[in-house]
Amino acid sequence: MRKLFQADASGAPRLFSMRNMVGAALIGAVVMMTTAATDYAFGQHENNGPSPVIIGQSLQPKDSKVEVAAPKADKQEKSDDLKTRPIGSRVFKAIVEVAHPDELKPGEAVDVSLATLHGGGAHSETILKHVFVHSVERVPGSENQTPPPEEAEDAPVVVEHGHEQPEVFPTRVVGLLVNGGQLEKIRLAEAHGILRLSIHHEAAHAGMLASVMNNFVTNLFQPLLLFFFMGFAIPLLRVPFEFPKALYQSLTIYLLVAIGWHGGELMAELPSSELAVAGGLAAVGFIVNGIIGLCATWMLRTFTPMRRIDAVTVGSYYGSDSAGTFVTCLGILATLNLLHDSYMPVMLAVMEIPGCLVGLFLVSRLRRSGMDKLGNMPDEPGYMGDAHAMTVTSPAAQDVSENAETHEHHGELVAKSVGAAVAPAHKSALNLKLLHEVFLNPGLYMLFGGIIVGFISGRQAIVDPHVVEGPNNLFLVLFKGALCLFLLEMGITACQRLSDLKTAGFGFILFGVLAPVLFATFGMVALHGYSMVLGHAFEPGTYALFAVLCGAASYIAVPAVQRIAIPEASPTLPLAASLGLTFTWNVTLGIPIYIEIAQHIIQWFPIA
Repeated sequence: MRKLFQADASGAPRLFSMRNMVGAALIGAVVMMTTAATDYAFGQHENNGPSPVIIGQSLQPKDSKVEVAAPKADKQEKSDDLKTRPIGSRVFKAIVEVAHPDELKPGEAVDVSLATLHGGGAHSETILKHVFVHSVERVPGSENQTPPPEEAEDAPVVVEHGHEQPEVFPTRVVGLLVNGGQLEKIRLAEAHGILRLSIHHEAAHAGMLASVMNNFVTNLFQPLLLFFFMGFAIPLLRVPFEFPKALYQSLTIYLLVAIGWHGGELMAELPSSELAVAGGLAAVGFIVNGIIGLCATWMLRTFTPMRRIDAVTVGSYYGSDSAGTFVTCLGILATLNLLHDSYMPVMLAVMEIPGCLVGLFLVSRLRRSGMDKLGNMPDEPGYMGDAHAMTVTSPAAQDVSENAETHEHHGELVAKSVGAAVAPAHKSALNLKLLHEVFLNPGLYMLFGGIIVGFISGRQAIVDPHVVEGPNNLFLVLFKGALCLFLLEMGITACQRLSDLKTAGFGFILFGVLAPVLFATFGMVALHGYSMVLGHAFEPGTYALFAVLCGAASYIAVPAVQRIAIPEASPTLPLAASLGLTFTWNVTLGIPIYIEIAQHIIQWFPIA
């Protein structure tokens, strides 16, 4: 994200200074004290007797295990679903409206809607689908009361989307079996209206092609993508418009902090067992993206005429991830009412690092193999001798580094570096400054900082929910609007980067479009294998987010590392691929395709 995420090149920071060590110790102490205090307060709250029924609050202690009564024989399929329910299930117990109270029984699958009043009429919007009922009770004190007129069979109806429905349904105290993401979504929805339950009915299964087309059409006309297309058309139509840099930087900071805040707030309610699952998934994601970085480099060396240094750099971009693609996927999942596990923002931070490390490792090998100061290897055109034989002030090096050139390599065009700097001789591949750029670049810092603040605030909110009320209004309610403006700018940048592909060749362009699908599928298979080892299912949205983390290419962390550690490589080719091709593909066709592939993986390889 350009200047906002460009590191200061003035010198190596002191990572292990006494001030930094004391600061880290203070942060750790605050986290531990907050966790201990909220655990103590929460434990006292549980021991003060039975909790009252409060709309929007789960009555189940966060670490307790939920035992679901075995459904009847005619509900064997639902019983199987309950055995493979998502990790970290808990009971959300609240007063809700029920469309057909007599049909609602424990083990039944229901859809949850948010009922609100607009213009004097009722409006109902589905927020969750296929949620299992844990318990059903009458509202305390209403057992012997006569139902009010609005709950009778002749209650007034309103027409909504061509369907007639009563304005008010009977109320019940219903316990729903939910995970952390569902719990958060229900709580936010209940703050804006009342929850309404209806029996879930499975839709007729469509073919894969029909489902992909349906998802594509559904996503194509969502505001998020329309803003992206709007920005993409600005350079094509030559509209004299430049997105304000200050606004772009502000949106970037807001989105990263908002993602971290929401993830940390949800993680605060996770039991220790689920945090262990998140740690294992982080290890899986780190390994998967490392493998993807190596595979991308091999594919570019095999199927394109690129120089080795440029192939390594582009491969390292694909071994990382994309915050823009991640936040776009979050917006699409929210639109489609698909849930994801709450610790996925942590995965965004963890899976950005492998690409940086893979690039540094492979480039260090090239330098030991005789690479010259401009990134050319002995068997590549324009080779100027071993790097140790050249000096920084060499006139030949300066002349070549100041001009963009293309050379013939086996009869095909080879993209050269554009304005590549000259690296100092005998420079180590890893140093404190470089490690600081990899692990503490501004993007990762904002994300990790948001996670820590959200986690501490979430622990406090267990005792006092008002602690997070204001930040939730800022980071959750305004999130989609800020994302629309962010995608407007990303559309402009993606279209401008397409011009950089003129010298890349057809194989490079094909790689930028097809490789994300291959890498995303590989990531989802690895995720499903991990879920089968655990014996638990992940949310469908988790598969989609993990897919974009594997199938996207970085344009934040890796470019900053490349500027410092790999100045010989072309700075335009990897950004042209990551923004002009891969980002455009992922946010238009890629995400709906990944969702469909995930559904088929889950269906074809069920968890025993």
